[in-house]
Amino acid sequence: MTGLGAVLFDLGGTLWEWYPGLTPEGILATVAPRALRLLPEAQAVLLTPESLAEAVRRTYLELEHAACDGDTSPMPNELCVRKALAGLGVTIDPATAEAMIDALYVSERETTRLLPFAVDALAALSASGLRLGIVSNRMYGGERLRGDLSYFDIGRYFDVVVTSAEVGQMKPHPALFRQALQELELSPDKVVMVGDDLCCDVAGALNSHLQAVWVRRPPERTGDPPAGVSSIKRLDELSEAIDRLR
Repeated sequence: MTGLGAVLFDLGGTLWEWYPGLTPEGILATVAPRALRLLPEAQAVLLTPESLAEAVRRTYLELEHAACDGDTSPMPNELCVRKALAGLGVTIDPATAEAMIDALYVSERETTRLLPFAVDALAALSASGLRLGIVSNRMYGGERLRGDLSYFDIGRYFDVVVTSAEVGQMKPHPALFRQALQELELSPDKVVMVGDDLCCDVAGALNSHLQAVWVRRPPERTGDPPAGVSSIKRLDELSEAIDRLR
């Protein structure tokens, strides 16, 4: 590959991770009462913060798995909450689901830490002349995500931030990669995707004709990436992997 122009990153498990002991269900349960207050009392009494949190997390993963299995139907952000509640016997409209998504927001700065060498890796790639971006499956994007990135002092590195919440599809759907390429004004062969998920990140990138680097996390994880895809265990190995592609 010659003339490499940009590197795209996943976030969770690639650049940052939850603090030890935290789980998505536990985090959601702490703010679930805010979301339950948006329901009529007759519906709210059927649920607990824990049941709502577990259902939302389970449904989110189901939607992501469906995308990996080839489901290309629209996945608007509110669909996760609507389907989760339907599974608990509660029917709501899309507007209420969107309001509940907002109520379930927890800032990354309260739950998350950067992985070792993340800042150094971003700084090195940026200094080498590459443009950087994010392509991530997330319940929240926009200014909320930008604020979290700025809090960790990494927002300045990213020219492009694309999330499933804003696109209405989930990786590995090509719409997310296509959006990033359009904003970068680069062809796929000029861009590399870096991520820890073999389906969402690696297969998604390859199917959209990008190159990929797999972050093997945890480092002791078994398995191998597709032929021709480099793998790294730590982000201080990334610059060398990218140099090989250049």
